[in-house]
Amino acid sequence: MEGMSQRVYSAHSSLSRGAIQKVKQTTRMVLYEDDSINAATSDARRVEMTDPDQKR
Repeated sequence: MEGMSQRVYSAHSSLSRGAIQKVKQTTRMVLYEDDSINAATSDARRVEMTDPDQKR
């Protein structure tokens, strides 16, 4: 596995696994060929694509 699993990325990003699964369906998540998550690139993409007014 090149990157992080959904479970590990969930702990890393403080998102629920359900939220991770929803985000994987959009262009916010960067995946490797083995379907693992590229954490550094995905974090940066989530930050730039998330509306600041929607953050808690």
